[in-house]
Amino acid sequence: MRGIVFKHCTSVFDEQHRFVPKYDENDTITLDADLVIFAIGQTVVLNDLLKDTKVEFTRGVYPVADKLTYQTAEPDIFVGGDCYSGPKFAIDAIAAGHEAAESLHRYVQGGHMTIGRNRRDFIELNKDDIVVDSYDNGSRQIEGVTEQPDKFREYMQTLSEEQVKKETARCLSCGASVVDENRCIGCGICTTKCAFDAIHLFRDHPEASIMRTSEDKFSGILPYMLKRTGKIIFSKKD
Repeated sequence: MRGIVFKHCTSVFDEQHRFVPKYDENDTITLDADLVIFAIGQTVVLNDLLKDTKVEFTRGVYPVADKLTYQTAEPDIFVGGDCYSGPKFAIDAIAAGHEAAESLHRYVQGGHMTIGRNRRDFIELNKDDIVVDSYDNGSRQIEGVTEQPDKFREYMQTLSEEQVKKETARCLSCGASVVDENRCIGCGICTTKCAFDAIHLFRDHPEASIMRTSEDKFSGILPYMLKRTGKIIFSKKD
């Protein structure tokens, strides 16, 4: 005979909101079973690891820490993973370890703990209140059909002249781009990597320098390298 006995749980947390379940031993039910599988839970057992420190705790055993830096009330103690958040996915523990390591490095090096950190504050876009002034919200033009379609002939009509004008007015010129001169150095590699041949570079003053493609760059670099190498060699002899 196999089975399992369930007891009535009267409370889960105590006055400090710690996980301390209480049961009514007189209120039970028994369920018969062919097989009973025992599964254990996990909890944090710190013993005296954080004794005599300023580290505070929540839910009894979980250290309180800053959600961005993982730094506790004891400045040189950082936590992360399940001992901080409770049971979660492995990738969450890995991410917490990465951020805690970054905080440790900054703390040891005397750096700022929060500048440049990814706060991961994601704000959902309100799709009911989208206003984009530069975007043409005109609807797409639909071709007409003949009143009495013939299944042996094309019954879809073409766009009218007015429809063509409206459709072409919807173009956003997505192929045109403006280069940020503070970042682009004009290397031209992007033009060779674009599989759709949609990127082209032009110079406002082509007479100021010679523009070469990425594939032909060595023909322009090699003569300069040889000339520069010769100057370095002969200058050392002098």
